[in-house]
Amino acid sequence: MSLGSWFGRIVRAGAQDYTKRQHIYVTPQDTRTDVTNQSRKQVLGLARYWFYNSPVVRGAIDCMVRNSVGPGIKMQSRTSDEGWNRATEEWLANWSLACDVRGLLDWNTVQQVATRTMLRDNELFILLTDNGDGWPMLQMVEAHRCETPDYLQGDKRIIDGVRVNPQGRPLSYYINLGQDDKFSEIQSPDLIVLAERDRADELRSLSRLVTCLNLIQDREEILTNTMVSVKRSSTIGLALEGEGSAGFFGPETTTTDGITTDRIFGSGAIWNVPNGRKIREIKDDRPSPNLTEFMDQFLRAVASGLGLPYEYLWKADLSGPSQRFVLAQAQRRFDEISQAIITQLVSRVRLWALAKAIKRGDLTPPRGMDRWWQSTFHTPKQTTIDAGRDSAADREDLKLGLTTYADIYAARGEDWQDAIDQKIAEQVYIRQKCDAAGIQVADVQFIPNQPAPAAQTPPSEPPADQPAAQTPAPEMSQPTVTVTMQAPVELKAEPAPATVLTEAFTMKDEPDLELSDKELNMVVKAIGLKNKPAKKKKS
Repeated sequence: MSLGSWFGRIVRAGAQDYTKRQHIYVTPQDTRTDVTNQSRKQVLGLARYWFYNSPVVRGAIDCMVRNSVGPGIKMQSRTSDEGWNRATEEWLANWSLACDVRGLLDWNTVQQVATRTMLRDNELFILLTDNGDGWPMLQMVEAHRCETPDYLQGDKRIIDGVRVNPQGRPLSYYINLGQDDKFSEIQSPDLIVLAERDRADELRSLSRLVTCLNLIQDREEILTNTMVSVKRSSTIGLALEGEGSAGFFGPETTTTDGITTDRIFGSGAIWNVPNGRKIREIKDDRPSPNLTEFMDQFLRAVASGLGLPYEYLWKADLSGPSQRFVLAQAQRRFDEISQAIITQLVSRVRLWALAKAIKRGDLTPPRGMDRWWQSTFHTPKQTTIDAGRDSAADREDLKLGLTTYADIYAARGEDWQDAIDQKIAEQVYIRQKCDAAGIQVADVQFIPNQPAPAAQTPPSEPPADQPAAQTPAPEMSQPTVTVTMQAPVELKAEPAPATVLTEAFTMKDEPDLELSDKELNMVVKAIGLKNKPAKKKKS
């Protein structure tokens, strides 16, 4: 079989051509064949090594945790029963302080550690257990502890510590207890596997740093070698050239007092150069600008492997539109991580913990409630460089109905119903305090767009035997509304009431304002007319 028939007549990728490139021979296989247990462990160890030794890797992962989880994703009960919502939130607040088997972490810290481990190892096992009294507790198990026991190596149904059914569904996991190779088989429903999946058939996940681990090592070695060279060259500033005595720091003395050449330097010291020799200054231009640009390529590789824009990770000297684009791309990556944590960890743990609380008798859902687990989750506030601009845009979109309170407060990492309740509580408190002190609310709080209605004096009516004179329109801010009368209008005299309440009307300061029929009638009443002026007929 010829080479052309093997690769086809059209497809050139993968064809052997040693004159152009090195041939890489690969065949598609299942994940368990492409990624062996040994290679996965090696990648896992390197990912942890560079996490602790490379500030670039550590800083990138911590930045992703800070923006996707923050101090912890907030869980908010959202059912039709407010009493049940308050009860569940109070119980979860107490449970969050005592949810770790070891007693070291609270629920918010568990989320941070779990997210950091997932981004570094791309795999974390969380065991759902209790303290023996039904109180729900969590136990985090790192990825290297899940493996196939030696006495089960021949079982084809166990793949890298995971027992599967004929369809490939995980049934249980073997966890190494770390005590004389003792293992515990944990059933799949009792275990949460936190990972970002890359392939459809993978049972064990590979660290996302696998794409840049070699590049990270290359970068660190180049930096280390450059640093050593610069330090060595900086220790020697001058060299004595020529034939004769030993080297610059040799044992030969230069004076009758026995002072060696490495000790005669001082403030303003003058060197007596022997005949036939000269002093040369040693200069070192490392690191060069070319090296700096070259090292940026390694940083781009690290950022791309983690899914972050390079400019967000390392270089932020951009223009305004470019920075907005970078922040938007980074925010999408943060949203992906937040959604993975909510779906795989937070929502499942919350449902399981509340079910255990109901079983223990700590909580009793109202009769007839079939969806007692409904809730919303709030992630940290989105990063922005235009806080004022975004707030103005949110206000305009809210006025036009293009957005909702829920969307606006969710972008700020808050719950809109809690915010509205807080505003109402504050207004009630302010009004109560003002009433008790006998003062107006406006004295302590400015509420815009709520002007008090101004008292107006009823217009005086002319005598019955005289025609009504045209009254000039009152002075208003732009635009000015002019009322043109074709002929005086005869008005019947009517007894004026003791108190006349007129409607308050405020015109907006817009040059293209068009008044409705109702507003025109209000203007006519304000200037002392009863009827709407007749419109001019078009000729």
